[in-house]
Order: sequence, then C-alpha cells, then structure tokens
Amino acid sequence: MNDDDFLTAPVPEPLADASPSERAHAKTFADIVDKAVAGRAPAAMSADDRALLEVATVIRATHGNAELALEKRRSIVEDVLRQAVGGSRAASRTVSPPTVIRGRFAPWLVAGGSALVAAAALVVLWMRAPATSARPPQAPVAEAPTSWMSRPADPLFGPIAREQAGNASDRIDYLFADRLDGYRERRLSSGGAR
Repeated sequence: MNDDDFLTAPVPEPLADASPSERAHAKTFADIVDKAVAGRAPAAMSADDRALLEVATVIRATHGNAELALEKRRSIVEDVLRQAVGGSRAASRTVSPPTVIRGRFAPWLVAGGSALVAAAALVVLWMRAPATSARPPQAPVAEAPTSWMSRPADPLFGPIAREQAGNASDRIDYLFADRLDGYRERRLSSGGAR
C-alpha cells in the first residue's frame, strides 16, 4: 500500500497496530497541519490531503484556538480606523472590507416589490372580471337529417365472422368511403350549406 491509496485499502481492525505506511502518512500529514497552522501550507498536495487539511482547519477553528498574531490584529484595527475617518486603505491589507449594510436589505426589497406587483395584478383581474349572469345563454340546436348525423357501422358490415376478424383494414376503408359519400352528398347537393 502506498501513501495515496490509504482511503481505498481495507479497513484495519480497531485494535490493530498501525502499519509503517500508516505511521509515515500520519507523520507527513501532521507536518502539513503544523505548517498550515503556522501559515506555511504547501502549495502542492494530493486532493485527499487537501480535503483532510480543510477538515482539520475547521475543527481547529471551532475550538476557538485560532488567533491572529498581535501585529496582524493591530494592522487590521488601524486600517479599519483609518477608513472610518476617511483615510485610504493600507496597501498590504489582506482582510476584506466590511460588508455594506444595504446588501442585507436587497432581498427584502425585491420580495416586497414582487408582492406589490402580485397584489396589483390581482386587483386588476378582479376589476376586469366580466359580470356573470345567473343563467348562461343556450346554444342554438340545428335540426339535421339522421343520415347526416353519426350512425353505427353495423348496417354496413353486419356480424363479422371470426375468419374475417383480421381484415380490419378493408372494413375501415369501406367505412371511410361511406362517410365520404355522405359528406359529398351533403356538401354538393342543392340544399347543402356552403
């Protein structure tokens, strides 16, 4: 097992002694953590070591042991005070400036504005709604001969024998031709509507 495959190697027994490669990896990782705490983290390291280092840094920060050096704290305080009285920022500053307060109100302004637009749309829809009558108007009913209306296909085919059951294509063609004849009769006759 080399140093890069300790995550894919089989999990050792809980009470088993560490192997030499595990000890070497732990010592190397401890050196990396020590350098990171001192501010000298190596630029190049494996992705697994980088992920473990981030976890170690978070754990260390949650315990409250992370403090800035005295000169760093003084330079930050002086820089903030200089900005507060209208001076320019120091050139070597590495800390981001304080956030602008109006950024916290932007989401609330957007939400309030969209709520006002929605309320205005509801008022417009309510005012433009047509008056409803108690009884809707009845649609006119046209009188048509029975031959023009939909009719069953039984008179065309009669009972279908079992040996003819698979011949639906011919029956559909015959039904279509019959309906087309009825349409032509209606449209092309002297009494048909155009």
